[in-house]
Amino acid sequence: MTEPLLSVRDLKKHYPIRKGIFNRQVGAARAVDGISFDIERGETLGLVGESGCGKSTAASSVIRLEEPTAGEVVFNGNGRENATRDPDGTHPNDVTQFDDEELKAFRRGAQMVFQDPSSSFDPRMSVGNAVGELLKIHGMSDRHRRRAIVEDLLERVGLSADDFDRYPHEFSGGQKQRIALARALVLNPDLIIADEPVSALDVSIQAEILSLIDDLQDEFGLSLLFISHDMSVIRQICDRVAVMYLGEIVEIGPVEEIFTDPQHPYTEALLSSIPTPDPRASVGGIELKGTVPSPTNPPSGCRFHTRCHRVIQPDGVDVDQDDWRGLLNFRESVATGRVDIEQVRESLTAGGEEPTDRAIQAEIREEFDVGDPIGDEDLEEAFEESVRLLLDGNAERAGEFLEERVTTPCAQTVPERTVHSPDHESACLRHEGRASAEPNPADD
Repeated sequence: MTEPLLSVRDLKKHYPIRKGIFNRQVGAARAVDGISFDIERGETLGLVGESGCGKSTAASSVIRLEEPTAGEVVFNGNGRENATRDPDGTHPNDVTQFDDEELKAFRRGAQMVFQDPSSSFDPRMSVGNAVGELLKIHGMSDRHRRRAIVEDLLERVGLSADDFDRYPHEFSGGQKQRIALARALVLNPDLIIADEPVSALDVSIQAEILSLIDDLQDEFGLSLLFISHDMSVIRQICDRVAVMYLGEIVEIGPVEEIFTDPQHPYTEALLSSIPTPDPRASVGGIELKGTVPSPTNPPSGCRFHTRCHRVIQPDGVDVDQDDWRGLLNFRESVATGRVDIEQVRESLTAGGEEPTDRAIQAEIREEFDVGDPIGDEDLEEAFEESVRLLLDGNAERAGEFLEERVTTPCAQTVPERTVHSPDHESACLRHEGRASAEPNPADD
């Protein structure tokens, strides 16, 4: 088994939340909360997820622009369990343990391309000097040699050697991203971390930059960690993809396998959001209706269960899945005080007459997409009783009542990784014998 170029194990990055005159820590935002993956030599791994899931924080922690809270990042050395380690248990190639000199040497082998090329250049420095600055920092004192290397790189990324003395404001966004690629390549690294490198560019320019990245990877034998929220871009450029949600990797596997046979509901939702150019195709897609959680207070169990369209029902319960999702959303809204009965009453009173309790209940059903009836006597009773408590002004008891009566295994158990094929894993309770397999929306 060949060793990976980069091996990340249980990487965490938590930002402390402090309050009070003594600035005491009262919590933490878990931007990255224990992710693991490998990148082989010459491979492109995509890290995908919606904004705020922790992708960029993971990238900056891997390359130590941010100091990780915990975990191991082994570069250019066997990071697997049987690796030779120091007496204290650390790996000699663990980036998180490097001192300044070791970190400087590491930066020769790993470079980063940022999302916004405009903000990643000093406007007072010519692009040639900006690219060549890395050579100077790493000991190349010959100014003429630096210039020759930079001019060659500028031509390789599709610009002109004459652009050396021009300034960033003289270039378009796509041209600046080409210069950023030249700067990342100037030290001849083994790994490039590209953080949303095309998201700020027009679609036509995106295609050019992606094609350039692909060509440069072949030419220089690069490994890539490619971060994006765009699944179509990931499919075009990556060999494998890791799907990230709220600081965790929920599914990882080969690109084609993920796209044709997604195993995690969040992956399904991401894939359903890819637009199709066929006007005859159904527009549809999976709508995530639940509560978007905060990394400062992530949900118990599976972190996606507050929005999941396949959230598991308890044993003995078999109701329409949309009704079940709506009932869980109602429970969450009641528990967090977001159901305002007086506001509902006022909106119905606008029709002219004082609304009945039954009319208010019907309005709540419609608001949360809860069936009438739900299809399960116990759940129907729980819904009606909670609405009655709300009408009586006892919102706290209504929340407690729903918490007792409306439960899902997804909120109680952290899912383990399930292996679907030698290189394809996901973390979902549906694959642990707790629920029967359901049809994949991608096959409809």
